[in-house]
Amino acid sequence: MIRSCILLLCILLIASCGSEQPSGPVAVDTTVVSFENIRPDSTIGWVYYSFDASTVVPSDSVSGANWDIRMPYILCCGNTKSIPVQLNSGENGTGGVVQGAVVTARFENISVMPSATVLRLDARDNPVVPLPVLGSNIFFVYDIASHTLRPSPDKVLIVKTSSNKLWKFQITSIYKDAQQNPTQDSPIGFYHFRSAQIAQ
Repeated sequence: MIRSCILLLCILLIASCGSEQPSGPVAVDTTVVSFENIRPDSTIGWVYYSFDASTVVPSDSVSGANWDIRMPYILCCGNTKSIPVQLNSGENGTGGVVQGAVVTARFENISVMPSATVLRLDARDNPVVPLPVLGSNIFFVYDIASHTLRPSPDKVLIVKTSSNKLWKFQITSIYKDAQQNPTQDSPIGFYHFRSAQIAQ
């Protein structure tokens, strides 16, 4: 009888241990991955990037859901008034279901998705990354005096990939060698960007 009771207690203890769920956010690799001077092919028109693979996807290998975000080729100097950064979903995609939202925050301060953030699929008539470069809700800031464009330091793109992982993404410059004070004649269309995984 005693032996049976001890055996039953052991079984209950093992079962209760196995049913425990981890509390709080699941730990993720928060290493920041950075790229510099990435120039899209002018004939393809885009540079493609995969967050989960942390790599630029060669244009001849782009298909299905193997990329998450694309940045356009920018033609020369001073005439660019918008930069259509697009996610692999909706009308802009090739089979991905990537969702995103632009939030107002510093890249360094984001470790989890900010509260009240609503992620959604991309759309040409309502893009996740806003096209205007003048106004309050802008991803790129247009300097009227110098006719240059700069990524807003206070805007970060939150992305959920097809594998349901969350990432933060920010473009830090679009000029060759990330010039601090570019002019209208500075070589443009050289992407400098960074990304890191964040907790769910």
